[in-house]
Amino acid sequence: MCHYPDPDTNHPEPGGATDAGTGTGTITAAVRALMPSHPVCAEALALAKATLPPSILYHSFRVFLYAQGFLRIFDDDAANAANADHPSTEHDSDHHRDAYTFRAPPHVLFVACILHDVGTAPQHDAVPERFEVVGADVAARLLRAHDVPDPAVRDVWLAMALHTSPGIAERLGGTVRAVRLAVRADFGSYPPPPPVSIPGGAEMMSTIRWKLPRLEIEKDLGDAVVRQALLDRIKAPAASWPGDLLRAKMADPGWEGVNQGF
Repeated sequence: MCHYPDPDTNHPEPGGATDAGTGTGTITAAVRALMPSHPVCAEALALAKATLPPSILYHSFRVFLYAQGFLRIFDDDAANAANADHPSTEHDSDHHRDAYTFRAPPHVLFVACILHDVGTAPQHDAVPERFEVVGADVAARLLRAHDVPDPAVRDVWLAMALHTSPGIAERLGGTVRAVRLAVRADFGSYPPPPPVSIPGGAEMMSTIRWKLPRLEIEKDLGDAVVRQALLDRIKAPAASWPGDLLRAKMADPGWEGVNQGF
């Protein structure tokens, strides 16, 4: 089993000038308390902290909190449908039935979320796969090393590999849908789950805004994806989100702001 630096060490304050560097993210005790108490979570967090810049690390933790909220909403919706006076139909919830509804236990969900962008790390530049798939493979190996059952490993792999695939991940339901919606919520293209659905509620969400600042997440993530794509175009297929980012960069190579395809 691989071991990574203790995520509790080397803690600069969030939001400082040094936050652009990989391995400098701060995960405070208050934030760690929201993490499931399972060895695979500690190892996944250590890996993410060691290989991702703070903006992507904090984004990934926020995605976990949002995904938990969405799964709770899904469960409430299912219970309401079961207790309704009429059976649910294909026109209920989002006008369709989810094609796949596996719900990962919390420690497995955490791994899917905290590592969903780990494929953008420089360590994976030479792997001839999209960053989403690279990260999914990393998470699958880690989960298997901790004897997580194969169905849960497959669920994580799908959630991570499809988290930039609009119209597909949403239909798969369960963990896959929750991770996709959580990513969208953090980037403002989908309403976040209400605070009541998230552990700690509104008070915790207020704390998270300070403890897990956004920094320059859009720029940092877009730049990381494009950096890899410029090294190996196989990482950015034409009909994909990485492909969109690469096209935007090639169309205006001098642009220094957030990638215009983000």
